Formats: sequence, structure tokens, C-alpha cells
Amino acid sequence: MKPAAGTSFALPGIRLAQRLGLGALASRLYVYLSGFLAIFLIAAQVAPARFGEYSVYQSVLEVALVVGTLGSSLLFSRNAASVPPRVTRGDLVRTLAIGLPLAALLAAGVVGAQRLPVAGAPFMLIVLSLAVFAFNSLRLSYSRGLGHAGLLNLESGVRATVLVLGVATLAALGLEIGVAHLLAINLLALVLVGAAIFLPANGAAPPAGPPVLALASQASATVYALLTFLLRKSDLLLVALFMPLGYVGAFKLAFLLAEAPSQFVQAFLVTKTPAMLDANAANLTIEKLRLARHSFLLGCVLFVGLAGLMAVAAPLLKLGPEARDIFVCIAPYFLLRTYTVHHETMLSLNATMGSLGWWTLLEFALRLASYGVVIALFPDKPHYVFFIAFVTDFVLYELRMRALFGFFPIVRLLRPALGRSP
Repeated sequence: MKPAAGTSFALPGIRLAQRLGLGALASRLYVYLSGFLAIFLIAAQVAPARFGEYSVYQSVLEVALVVGTLGSSLLFSRNAASVPPRVTRGDLVRTLAIGLPLAALLAAGVVGAQRLPVAGAPFMLIVLSLAVFAFNSLRLSYSRGLGHAGLLNLESGVRATVLVLGVATLAALGLEIGVAHLLAINLLALVLVGAAIFLPANGAAPPAGPPVLALASQASATVYALLTFLLRKSDLLLVALFMPLGYVGAFKLAFLLAEAPSQFVQAFLVTKTPAMLDANAANLTIEKLRLARHSFLLGCVLFVGLAGLMAVAAPLLKLGPEARDIFVCIAPYFLLRTYTVHHETMLSLNATMGSLGWWTLLEFALRLASYGVVIALFPDKPHYVFFIAFVTDFVLYELRMRALFGFFPIVRLLRPALGRSP
């Protein structure tokens, strides 16, 4: 008997796996295993100073990406499924036309501030990578809004895999690996991801038409995204201003490992985007809040594995022992992030851009003040700033959830554990 039209079948357990977000977790596992392999391979093959320089260029690319997309990845996700369309092909073209020139200027300024050459192959490769990366980011964000998050979860893993293959090939040929080689391999990986975006599995492209997004909303999104980057990703650029490149490389390695659990959790929460939209105090039940608790528990498990990985890998790497010491200091903060990333996702999808910007500005101001204190007291240990951030981030995210939803999530989560009704 043939199945009725419109009927679909799935192997046993597939729907349960989709509901639990196991696909996202599996993809994130692949992303981080490939990322760890790439970073360990580079750290083993490249001198610490070159590894630090490469890490700076990667951070420059990331901050330039924010301006290159006008911070609009979140706007593309929010509006992708709207009827009538509130994101069009015109928005994509206009965003890149305005954002990319500004991003190139920003990249030049940041590279110059880091005392690296603006005229040269590495910077040109950064500019080319930026153009491809910005397009990929906007299209993948649009697909996320339509519920197609597969490639979004996998793209950094694809890039890491290409990097592993490229570095391994150069090492096997006995060639000296320079910063330009690594950046060229990254560009190739971005081009491959860009080609994969056009596969049917990633959903339709934005419809044709003139721009619909308001430039004022994109300006607000740019400010918010820049503040978020400065808060979450600028630590390496900050320490690179006054620390030797060898330390920068060790910091990069420790940061990548410590950040992995919260990024792993964030990938799972991305699959819950439709359910988390339009949340309010009335419909944000204890069942939904348990995501925050489960995220934290998952983070604890992941950190145990990562601590073992760091202990095994550190003696094998040129900068391993220093990276291990930094990892131990920053791990508590990033373990907390596996809990607060739930709050961050809820707020980003439901709060106004103005509110997001002001709170993030406050958080960034506190981080800068914390750096000032730590640098004054421990000039050679800037990673101690994460001890202060552990406290300030927890307080700020609980207060923000209280302001938007009317309660402190930590209180609702602890009450059932203490045997009281929520």
C-alpha cells in the first residue's frame, strides 16, 4: 500500500532525537572536535608568536564581520518567516554595500592598532574573507529564521576541517607554515561554505524586492552587535595590546576550550528559536526554564571532559602549560555561561534593540572597569578579569530577566529543588 499524499515516515527515534535537539548537539560536537584538532595542530606546528599573530587576525575578522553585516544577523532571523516578507534580497544587497566598506576601514584601524602591517597579503586575505563571511552570515541567519539551522550549526566545523586538511598537507610536504597560509586556507573554507548555502536543504533565499528593513533598526542592531562582540570576543584583542604574542596564543587556546561548553549549549538553543519567540512572563513556564538548568548540567559534564583534554594535550604543545594555567582561571566564568546563555538567547529574541543595547553597554563598561582593576593589580595576569566577570554577569542577567519577565530565573529553578511549589 502506498502512503497517502503528504504522509512522511521517519526511522524509529528520529522524531525524539529532533525534539531533544540531539542533532544540534551532535553537530556542535563535530564542530568542537574539529576545532580542537585544528587549533592543536596549528599550535603544534607553528611558533607561539605566529600562532598569536594568526589569532589576532582571526579576531579582527570577527569584529569586522559585525560591521560588514550591520549587525543584522539577528534581524534576518527575526523577520525571515514574516508574512508579508520583512527581509528581501534588497536588504541583503544594501546591507553588504554599506557594511563591507565600513568593515574594511575598521579592520585596517584595528590591525594598525595591533602594530601589524595593513599593506600585505594577510590583510588582503582578511578583506576577501570578510566579503564571503558577511554574505554567509546573513544567509545562514535568514535560514535560521525559517527553521533551517543545520548548516549554521555545522559551518564553523566545516571551516575547521578544511583548516586541518590544509595544515596537515603543508606539514606533510615539509613546508614552513606562515600566517598567510593559514588565512588563505580559511578563505577557501569560507568559499566552500558559501557554495553549500545554495543547497535546497538550507531553505529558500530571501525573496526579490527592494529593501524592507529600516536603516535605523540596522543601526541599532550594529551598535548592539558591536557591544556584544566587545563583551564576548574582544578579550584577545585587548590583551594583545599590551601582552606578547606568545601569551596571546596561549590565551586563544585556553579561551577556545573554556568557551566550548557554552557554545555547545547555544547551538542547542538555536533549534528552539521558534518556541522562544514572543515569550512573556505568562507563558515562560518552569518547563521552559528547565532548559537553563539542563544547560548548566550539560556544561558541567563537558567541562570535565575538556579539563582532561587540556591535561593530556598541554605537554605536547609549545604553549600548552601556559594555556592550561589560563584555562583553570577562566573555566568558572565559562561554566556559568552555560547557564546564562539561556537568558541571553531569550532576551535577544524578545527584548527591544534599545533595551539590549543599553544593558550590553552597562555590561561592557563593567568589563572594562574590571580590566582596569586587574591590570593595575596583576599586570601579567589579565585573565584574572574573569573572576570579577563571574559575579557581574550572573547579577546582570538575573536582573535583566527580572526586568523583562518579572521574576528571577534562579529562584524559580531552585524552588522545585527545595521541595516548594514554583
